Amino acid sequence: MYEKTIILTVLLLSGVVTTEALPFSIPGDGLLEHIFSAGEITGIVYAVMAGIIGTILSIAFCIKRLTKKTPSPVQTAQPEDADPESSVETRNPEQ
Repeated sequence: MYEKTIILTVLLLSGVVTTEALPFSIPGDGLLEHIFSAGEITGIVYAVMAGIIGTILSIAFCIKRLTKKTPSPVQTAQPEDADPESSVETRNPEQ
């Protein structure tokens, strides 16, 4: 884990690797030309945001649908060999 930090420190101290800025210049007036207008870029940004949000919402919806528990019917059937003189009455009492 510390090997990379130690190697980088040794290289910086030895002068093999420097942190000086390299000369960089953009020809012309320093502005970059874009192939899209500002309105098109805004539309692209909104479309990407809507796509990401839509994907997140659809994944959340699918997970919710897949993990949704359906209520299972309650089974009230009693075994036939149950003791009829049990202290707990499980069937309708005879009148």
